[in-house]
Amino acid sequence: MLELHNINKSYYTSACRVDVLRDVSLHIGKGEMAAVTGESGSGKSTLMNILGCLDTPDSGTYILNGKNTRLLSEKARAQIRNREIGFVFQGFNLIPALTAEENVELPLIYRSLPPAEVRRLSQNALRAVGLSHRMNHKPHELSGGQQQRTAIARAIAAKPPIILADEPTGNLDSQSGEVVLQMLKRLNELGRTVVLITHDSRVAASAQRQIVIADGRQVYP
Repeated sequence: MLELHNINKSYYTSACRVDVLRDVSLHIGKGEMAAVTGESGSGKSTLMNILGCLDTPDSGTYILNGKNTRLLSEKARAQIRNREIGFVFQGFNLIPALTAEENVELPLIYRSLPPAEVRRLSQNALRAVGLSHRMNHKPHELSGGQQQRTAIARAIAAKPPIILADEPTGNLDSQSGEVVLQMLKRLNELGRTVVLITHDSRVAASAQRQIVIADGRQVYP
């Protein structure tokens, strides 16, 4: 499902070139739960951006569901992000002025779905993460765990086959983090491909497989 072949990515500063990913190759199969782990600055967030079609490599090939992403237009990559991938970010990325339900609805609206369908999918997703009683609350009225569960609802509302979670428990206390982790494991049990980006060894251990990145290189397996 997700195949990277000899991926390289560099960024340039006024002083020098920084090689962030160097010759990374990996395969994550359909229905797998895998963790990409490594120290801060190892390149794992850049790798997630490439997996999520938020960024493109300088060289190498990324095959997503049989499609070579380097050959796709930006519009086609945007459609992939909207239809095939659900994102869960460490910082939640909720819009403060919107309610939980409205935050979940937003990516569905971009799909030009009928309003009634948008409402149904949003409410179903919030019920699935145990927030049916908090739908009309804005982010500042929710706990950190509830905000992350809202972010998960937003990620799963359109039923994408792939979930990319970047440090999903990083801003949470241990109890809330465990709740979120169990939700992601449940999504995997229901058939979603889940990729965790984490520096937390406990979170990484919950995955079926760990992929270790160090200094921009894949060192395990």
